[in-house]
Amino acid sequence: MTSSPLLPSPSGEQCQESAIGTTLLRRASLASFRVDTAQKILDWNDAAAGLLGCEADAAVGQSLGRILHRDPKNPDLDFSSSPVEVPVRRRADGDLFLAVWPEALPTGGWQVLIQDITARKFLETALVEATEREQHRIGRELHDHLCQHLLGAAFAAKALGGALDQEHSPHAGALHDLARLVNDAVMQVREFSRGLHPVELDAAGLMTALQQLAERSGQSATCVFRCDRHLLVNNPRNALHAYRIAQAGVTAALQETRATHIEITLSQAGNSFLLQVTDDGKTEGELTAEPNGVAAQTLHYRTQAMRGSLAMKFEPTLGTRITCLFPA
Repeated sequence: MTSSPLLPSPSGEQCQESAIGTTLLRRASLASFRVDTAQKILDWNDAAAGLLGCEADAAVGQSLGRILHRDPKNPDLDFSSSPVEVPVRRRADGDLFLAVWPEALPTGGWQVLIQDITARKFLETALVEATEREQHRIGRELHDHLCQHLLGAAFAAKALGGALDQEHSPHAGALHDLARLVNDAVMQVREFSRGLHPVELDAAGLMTALQQLAERSGQSATCVFRCDRHLLVNNPRNALHAYRIAQAGVTAALQETRATHIEITLSQAGNSFLLQVTDDGKTEGELTAEPNGVAAQTLHYRTQAMRGSLAMKFEPTLGTRITCLFPA
């Protein structure tokens, strides 16, 4: 590599130190390579060869996007942030995920360190899926068992109230009131059940679930759902992740930010869906106050599972805005 004309020529000692550094980097256990400004590979260490299954002689001069089996329409990596999480290709044992740390070189191009985070991504996905299964199980238990038990109690109270009516008992009214209270409890349990497992496996399920979420949440604050036209989310997993993100935003607005008005919006932006949850709460909630906390990181995991992007911002004079963009 030729030195930049804006920099002084390296001395013999500097060249020797650079050669030693290059040798150490090539022998390092962490995968590393250099690319030029067009993301053509300039060098490739042994760890990178082992990780990506391509020897240095074959990799040098190749496009990084081609080596990583990326979409030919969008082959380049975005080096504007660090680290970058990159789904690379399909392997026999599943997807390969890389964490990429790029560092701009003074002479142009990038020095890149990469790490295999496939196991971590698997555990993140497993955690989210296990949570969904447990919520689904609890929702079914509430709907199929507790609701039926409460309905039986309501019918018994109503029947006893009817018998006391015939006897002109002063306690008949109290039993009728009790039956109404139990029926109200049944309706509340059914609503809780829908919240735990809301999205049906059809294309319109997300719209329906978001509308129901707004209606349930309207008891504590004004909550509206807006969708300008009929949008179909054909991927049920993405629909469920999107719903959970909206649900977390609404819950935070009701319990943490002291919001009086909440708005859920679903729209289409090109080849993607745009989900937004905004509230007028003047108190900052956990999602924005603790970006590395469990609540916020869980939403990021869900967004990554959809191959989407997530932004959460709080402004004291405006409130909180959660924006999720995910593929259609």
